[in-house]
Amino acid sequence: MWYIAAVAGVVVAGALAGIVRTKGVSESGIFDSEGIRALSTSQIDFLLARLESEEPPAPVFGAMCYEMMAAPPVAEYVCPVCGEKTLYEDSHTAFIEWEIEGARRVAESINASTDFNVVLDETLFCEFCSGETEEGPWLRLRVEHADGEETVNRVSLTDLRKLSSFLHGRLYWLTDNDSQEPLQGDADRIREILGIPE
Repeated sequence: MWYIAAVAGVVVAGALAGIVRTKGVSESGIFDSEGIRALSTSQIDFLLARLESEEPPAPVFGAMCYEMMAAPPVAEYVCPVCGEKTLYEDSHTAFIEWEIEGARRVAESINASTDFNVVLDETLFCEFCSGETEEGPWLRLRVEHADGEETVNRVSLTDLRKLSSFLHGRLYWLTDNDSQEPLQGDADRIREILGIPE
């Protein structure tokens, strides 16, 4: 029976080696960020299986001394598509002022991690691009697969952070105060966002 476990271990190690470059796995057991190449759907399936089957890491608490800042009363959103400005005076001001740039950076990181196209769609924040729709404002992530199929999901900055951590081979994600939270419970959401069936 022990030899079956040994063979399974060799197969898993070989598959991991196929996902990462020669740099491989860091001493901490996670993939080096520079060691990841653009992942295919089948490689993402493998990472999902690993995420679902491996023991999740214990949470690590981050900084706890942050004082909450009041959201700005007004925020000006500049659309990256049409360049027009939309003024917000509600609960979205904090996101526009403090988080949307981070969401853009994380989406770029996600796009660089996959061999299919991933686009952050902000058009629902723009009163000119969104037209007459009653939706939003919120972010959408468009995943354009090699076969021409497209998956579109409403996403948050937290969704994007979790997805980026997963695509970089981690079993945890970093919160906004640098706590480390296990990703295992997010496997279904990751599949949904990427449009990868079980």
